[in-house]
Amino acid sequence: MLNKGAAKQLLGQLPLTAEAYWRFIQKGKPLNKRFSLHQLESQLPIWCKQAEAAKSLYKHVTPKSIILFGTLRYWIGHTTLLSITLAGMNHQITYIYLPYSNWQKRINSFDLRRQNIYTKNVFKATKPVITPISLIDLINDKQINTTTEKLPLALEEAIQRISLYDTQYTLQIEDVDQNNPKTESGSLYQLRIERNTQAAQTMLNWLTKSHQESRPDLIILPNGSILEMGAIYQVAKYLQIPVVTYEFGEQRERIWFAQNAEVMQQNTNALWSAQKDNPFTNEQWSQIKDLYASRQNASLWKNFARLWQDTPSIGGEKIRETLNLDKRPVVLLAANVIGDSLTLGRQIFSSNMTEWLQKTIHWFKEKDDVQLIIRVHPGERYTKGPSVADIIRPEINNNATHIHLIEADSPINTYDL
Repeated sequence: MLNKGAAKQLLGQLPLTAEAYWRFIQKGKPLNKRFSLHQLESQLPIWCKQAEAAKSLYKHVTPKSIILFGTLRYWIGHTTLLSITLAGMNHQITYIYLPYSNWQKRINSFDLRRQNIYTKNVFKATKPVITPISLIDLINDKQINTTTEKLPLALEEAIQRISLYDTQYTLQIEDVDQNNPKTESGSLYQLRIERNTQAAQTMLNWLTKSHQESRPDLIILPNGSILEMGAIYQVAKYLQIPVVTYEFGEQRERIWFAQNAEVMQQNTNALWSAQKDNPFTNEQWSQIKDLYASRQNASLWKNFARLWQDTPSIGGEKIRETLNLDKRPVVLLAANVIGDSLTLGRQIFSSNMTEWLQKTIHWFKEKDDVQLIIRVHPGERYTKGPSVADIIRPEINNNATHIHLIEADSPINTYDL
């Protein structure tokens, strides 16, 4: 007798079974709350009506052919709104969406087809304002995808790198067992390789076969460094199509943007080049001092949404007493969160952060004329992965009393250090 999973796999191979089940038994509802688009569905008619009305205000704008991409419920909601907004500004918008609810778990073909038809039904309301296309449909289009094609070497290497980042970011680890699918990291890495390769191959084929005469003027997508978003960014880069990536940081009502670059790399070279010779105004200098004063005193400043310090400053001398520090020089090592997407791929002088921490501690073990304080990032309180403290503890022996470990939840103000 077939179990539920095997039955779904079998049904997923039969034409129209998933679509009929979704329409008549599921009655048009989403599979689960994790991929419910009911809020988006309720707003689409309003947004589209507003976009159509706005076009008359943008007749002077030369229309651009723009492709946007979104996956996962929250990004689909945001990129859809952005697509309709740009359409209202007189641009020709093709919106590619990937109806996955989870990037780290496999989904059987029966459920994926139901999720796909549900999403397509939601997006009917966007026509003709934008042109929505499911990436799943492109993947299954035999005119676009053939079994004999393979990614160019440069893209293949980029996909391997992105899939590694995906695994590190998801599990918040640095060492990934890429060749053993039986381990947690190896299994996730293989899944990410499959999905990222599939997305990259499909977009590469679609852009080259369907846009031979008229390439898009621009591709816009979130993040650009991880998941299928990173894979499609690499395709745009390979085809030399202008691309914009964007993300949200720790400030409310603010977005980071990057042009022809991964926004998470935060390359500020052009900004520095333009501003390096301009001295701070009194107002700017005052803002900088206010920002750091708020962090030192464990308070929020303006539109920042997160406290990185919970404990207000009590002064350096009191911290010396608390940590039993003497008059020897103090070196502070401030670690980052493992797997932070802002740090992925940034290693320069070590293979990863773990190696940097271990070698630093080994060096300081023999230098007891200096006191080393290792401050674990307070942001670890919001993560689920292993702590930097787990890496550090085995490296510090009982005799190394000049090395001090301050954990993420310790009531120590880093600015006092």
